[in-house]
Amino acid sequence: MKGFGFSLAESVSLRKDSDGFFLISRTPIKILRLNESLYNLLKHLRDGGELVDFHTTHPQDTMKVLLTLVARGYLKLESTSPLTDFPNVSVIIPVRDQPEDLIECLKALENVRYPEDRLEIIVVDDGSKKDMSQIVMSANARIIRHEESKGAAACRNIGAENVKGDILAFLDADCIAGEGWLEELVPFFQSAGAGAAGGYINGYDTKTPLEKYEKVFSSLNMGKRLILEDKAESGFYMPTANLLVTREAFTATGGFKSGMRVGEDVDFCWRLRDRGYTLVYTPCGSVAHKHRNKLGRMLKRRSEYGSSEALLYRTHREKKKGFTVSLFPGLSFIALILAMLLMNPYPLCAMPLLYGIDVWLKASTVKKYKMVLSLVQLASSALRSHLSFGYFAFFHLIRYYLILIIGLGFAWHPIWVFGGVGIICTSIVDYYVKKPKLFYPVFLFFYLLEHLAYQAGVFRGCVKNRYFGSYLLSFKRT
Repeated sequence: MKGFGFSLAESVSLRKDSDGFFLISRTPIKILRLNESLYNLLKHLRDGGELVDFHTTHPQDTMKVLLTLVARGYLKLESTSPLTDFPNVSVIIPVRDQPEDLIECLKALENVRYPEDRLEIIVVDDGSKKDMSQIVMSANARIIRHEESKGAAACRNIGAENVKGDILAFLDADCIAGEGWLEELVPFFQSAGAGAAGGYINGYDTKTPLEKYEKVFSSLNMGKRLILEDKAESGFYMPTANLLVTREAFTATGGFKSGMRVGEDVDFCWRLRDRGYTLVYTPCGSVAHKHRNKLGRMLKRRSEYGSSEALLYRTHREKKKGFTVSLFPGLSFIALILAMLLMNPYPLCAMPLLYGIDVWLKASTVKKYKMVLSLVQLASSALRSHLSFGYFAFFHLIRYYLILIIGLGFAWHPIWVFGGVGIICTSIVDYYVKKPKLFYPVFLFFYLLEHLAYQAGVFRGCVKNRYFGSYLLSFKRT
């Protein structure tokens, strides 16, 4: 755990009283009961102590707990551990007919800060028209060639069978690794015992409007917050464009399913988690990906991603799309829907009442746990809950049912009003949060086309696989 630095997140505090030990967040309002040892550790960190100075009998378990608190917004990860012991890493790169991309990818790997004698590179040529062997000239790189294309999943498996490394680092040929790629991700294996770790995937080019959109909205972009997941029903995964896995975890899981051409990284990560391995995503250890810069190719790929859902959820029936339901925000959303569909403002009268009840209940809960918050803070928290629920509900409907909404609107025009409000709400939030360097109308154009392409792929995949589990939700009440 040496070198890892943590601090309490903004608006988070510790409390000890006769009722026990607590970690309290005021924005958003949440409270977590702690055991005494964890309280003492967090107090030690809050007071400026080093993690390495705090004795613990199970350091990897302690690190997982701390990273979980980072993922939940209670802590900030200030620094990661500098490497002193360098495990052998094998970089595996599948490629097919991308000579220019491969040259740039390999050149970037020469600048990655990692000992050369601990790093090997395996390029798997997936039936390229021209021989790629002349490109792979580095002393620690070698190439394996398929005469006929077998797919990226099969290439990664073949590569994994022919490596020496303790850690397998999967990278795409159209990705440019940053200099700190490995030194920023490998510590999570040593200190947290992760089975797999993934880093940030940035956009390589931002010259065209589509590239600017993809830079922040690509499905490869996993965001700017740390995520830690192990065995659970959530659908969390990490893309193989930037994925490190221990050899032991890869072997135990059986590698990638060679027959899958799309979604094989999702399937692999889900099987890893089912076996109890911890997956850590961190917004560091970045690589730059050359996204598809032609609209037709981008939409086709989004549709392919959508088509993989049915097979994934049919194969992993324990995985569910979780949807968290808050009672009063949910009822307010229903009132809003009724007002739009009935074209009648009277259901809107219920929304202030439901909001007021929500604020009152939050005040009661806060009082119960002896938290001191102003009415403004309580009202702001309740408003945040209502707006967040509306966004996620609208986003799901637009993501999976926009085509249906458009079609039904011809028979009943208020559905178009409902769909239009949903599009405006979700797109404005995403535009504000993601901050693409585009004018809003241009962004909205790509945004709508992407949603339409994805949901068309979802429906096509469900019909092809005769399984409609993609549309099933697992509701959880907060």
